[in-house]
Amino acid sequence: MKTHILRSLCLLAVLSSYGQEMVSLRSIPFTTQKTDSLFIQSVIDERTVKHLGVLENVNAEPVELFLKEGAEKAIKTFYGLSFKENGRSTPIYIKLKALNVQESKRRMNKGIARIARVHVEMVFCEKRDGLLKEIFSIKHNEDDVFGLYDKAGVYATHEKRIRAALEYCMHAFSKAYRQAKPLVSKANFKPIKENETMAQKLGQWFNLITLKGMRSRYFEGYGISYTGFVDSKKGLIRPYETSFEVTWARPGIAEENGYADVNSFVFRPELYFLYKKLFKGVYASASSNVPIGYEIVEDLNGNNSFNFVIGIGASQGLRIIPWQKNGLVFGVDFFQQLETSKVYTFDLGVELVLGINF
Repeated sequence: MKTHILRSLCLLAVLSSYGQEMVSLRSIPFTTQKTDSLFIQSVIDERTVKHLGVLENVNAEPVELFLKEGAEKAIKTFYGLSFKENGRSTPIYIKLKALNVQESKRRMNKGIARIARVHVEMVFCEKRDGLLKEIFSIKHNEDDVFGLYDKAGVYATHEKRIRAALEYCMHAFSKAYRQAKPLVSKANFKPIKENETMAQKLGQWFNLITLKGMRSRYFEGYGISYTGFVDSKKGLIRPYETSFEVTWARPGIAEENGYADVNSFVFRPELYFLYKKLFKGVYASASSNVPIGYEIVEDLNGNNSFNFVIGIGASQGLRIIPWQKNGLVFGVDFFQQLETSKVYTFDLGVELVLGINF
């Protein structure tokens, strides 16, 4: 009995961990073809999860979003503004398969942006011989792009995207009404399932923290890097990456140049970076970068001096990410660079990469 009570209290704590906020659809009609030939008799909400999603509100508090008065009544009322029953119109039934609000981050041409989306999936039916007959199905994503820190703008416009998504579906249905072949919309993204994670819905966002062991003709050392990117099956991916490296001259190299020891500390932001997905979990990479930092040079008398270093570098390699959510990352890179070092002008070498994806 005590165990049962404890489980119930734990469940209650989980259920009450999020606040709830309501989204009220504005009473704005829209024009479609054949608006006098049909009306929405009812909306049947078949979603297993009734809320629109768990998002942060303008106060940075996680809340569950719901349509005010419930999805069935809210959508029926919204469509009723444009499709009115007049005694001659055909009753249409809608099965709501999915309706959710999503947010994610994506690297765009001008930097990392915040992406807001509404995903909707509907089936339109007619009643024939007392049974609902599916005549049209559609899946659609309504997207907007915002600045990375424009959380308030994203949150304030979810209602507009919901209306736009519902309007799109009704336009498509109205245009194809009474055609025998059901249509499915061509959305820009692969339709999602309700039990997928947020990152999967908008294209997997990868955060990689990696360590690398480096060895070149003149130096050896270690580095740490952060990489962020949005997965894509087609085309080129534009990750963001920055690295910090500590290296030292290989045995004999410093002496050949008249020094006792040479150590360097380099910050390496990527100038241009590309990934190409070869197949699931394996990516080819190519980049250009600008190493900038300094060397500590010890002469043969034991005196230290500092040398500012800057240059241009390039690399080509592979990244292996076996687990899309969390797990280890493996990789190898071949690099070339020009630099204002005391011991070399041009260098090339290899990096072995090990890290985590989160």
